[in-house]
Amino acid sequence: MEVLLKDLKWFKGNIAFSGDVRISRGKIKEIGSVLTAGKKERVIHLGNHYLYPGMINGHDHLEMNLYPHMGTPPYKNYTQWAKDIYRPIESPVREIEAIPIRYRLLWGGIKNLISGVTTVVHHNPWHRLLGNNFPVKVLKKYSWAHSLAFDKKVVQNFLSKPNIPFIIHAAEGVDDLARGEIQKLNELGVLKNNTVLIHCVGLSNNEIHLIQDAQASVVWCPTSNFFMFNKTANVLVLKKSVRVALGSDSTMTGPSLLLEEMKVAVKTGQVNSQEVFDMVTSTPMEIFNLPDQSIKNGAEADLLILPIDNVNYYENLLDQKPETIVAVFVQGKFMFGEESLAKSLHLKLHRWKMGSAVKAIAFDVADLRTNILKKSQAHPLNGNPLWQMLNGD
Repeated sequence: MEVLLKDLKWFKGNIAFSGDVRISRGKIKEIGSVLTAGKKERVIHLGNHYLYPGMINGHDHLEMNLYPHMGTPPYKNYTQWAKDIYRPIESPVREIEAIPIRYRLLWGGIKNLISGVTTVVHHNPWHRLLGNNFPVKVLKKYSWAHSLAFDKKVVQNFLSKPNIPFIIHAAEGVDDLARGEIQKLNELGVLKNNTVLIHCVGLSNNEIHLIQDAQASVVWCPTSNFFMFNKTANVLVLKKSVRVALGSDSTMTGPSLLLEEMKVAVKTGQVNSQEVFDMVTSTPMEIFNLPDQSIKNGAEADLLILPIDNVNYYENLLDQKPETIVAVFVQGKFMFGEESLAKSLHLKLHRWKMGSAVKAIAFDVADLRTNILKKSQAHPLNGNPLWQMLNGD
């Protein structure tokens, strides 16, 4: 599909841009002040709207987003949490794990799509269902280990795919066990410039220096950290010398949406709205070696369109929620947004009510909810805010 988006506004840093954006074959083909529509092009007029790059969620466990918050915090470290919540024959683990993986993964993809996310970094094994016809793009070229405590093949996994991102939970806690993991990773030879450390709550200056010297990166998940430990990473110091991206984590400990996580990040006082924007766009693009997703000719057409409710481009993004999103394009395809836009593009998408708004979405949420309920029960799902948000009422 070829689409011409007209009369949009956007920023790069503090520099303002305005004009039209032509999308063709999944990429931004042309940007100009006044572009003329081609014969087969579908035109959308979008005065008084901001254009953003599609966002990148730096950390999620896609199949775990039907869970409510789990555990009885606070904890000292992640091993205490894991021992507390892993009860496979008890509710809600019993019911949710009975749901087929295809439904749980799809639910996680929709969670991200309705938040304006177009790419997700999934911290679990790659699954074939994450390829074509998934709501968002999912990083495929990576190696990973869960953590030092729960993975016996950390070194082997790191060496299996050199020179691509190696993702691992690290320093997830506030005690000596958590803090010592950075030194241990360094001793094992797996703290390198392609290492991506998730959480990093328990850090002293010594650990920060080790991360800095290795040129490793960090993904910050403040909601998850506050829930489990009443504390989060020292991003105020980390951001000065270390690349820091933002991730939502799953709903077991994190928020329903990346948009919510971005607001929490700003409320910590450690970052401003523009820094958070970078943490979900350019910084993870660099950390994870992703294709160019910025607003420029030749970049992938992963785009988010929002109403201008706040003249500050970056604060405006933080003011949004799924029902206010005008459009999400993934590789040039309209995947979620206003029903009127889907109709103007002659797309037959699924109609779904969110709050007071009726949205168009490329996936049948009602059918997915029905299939999930056939394999589970309603009562463990009712504790999940995302399940309530996507109830269609």
